[in-house]
Parts: sequence; C-alpha cells; structure tokens
Amino acid sequence: MIEKLINKKTVENLAELSRLDIKESEQEKIAEDLNSILNYIKELEQVPTQGINLDFVKKTNKEFRHDIPQENVTERESLIEPFKDRDGKFLKIPPIF
Repeated sequence: MIEKLINKKTVENLAELSRLDIKESEQEKIAEDLNSILNYIKELEQVPTQGINLDFVKKTNKEFRHDIPQENVTERESLIEPFKDRDGKFLKIPPIF
C-alpha cells in the first residue's frame, strides 16, 4: 500500500525553502516520487538487522590494488604542446581573481 506522506503543498514548501522554481505541472510528479522513496524506506525498515555486526570488515592485502604511478612523457607533451604560454612542463594561465 502506497502511503501519501507528501502532497503538492509540501512540495511547494520544499521548493520555497530550497529556493527552487518548480513548475506546477512538475509538482505532482515530484510528490509521487518523494512518496515512493519514503515508502521504500519504510519497507527497508522491515528488514531484520539484529545480530549483524557492521563494525567488523575483514580485508586482506590481496583485495587492495597497488597504484603504481606511470608517466607517459610523449602523451603529456602532445597535450601541452598547443599552449603558447608555458614554463617547461607547466602551463601559464591568467589569474582567476
């Protein structure tokens, strides 16, 4: 059974609080979507989780990937080649502020 916790007025209030401009034609669809999300959360609350220890996770070194930096100089050079203002391998850009 789908319970309607959110109506069009609630969506209007949420839009005002979040400073969003939601068209009236979209408000009903958003209310339906939010209601379905809340009803799904209610379903998840029914799942028995007693006896599950979430603090313990066993990881072995085999499960982690070792990142090895690899530098491809020719690829980097071809990428920065079009820039006219360079200082060695660094690009000079105009200040932002």
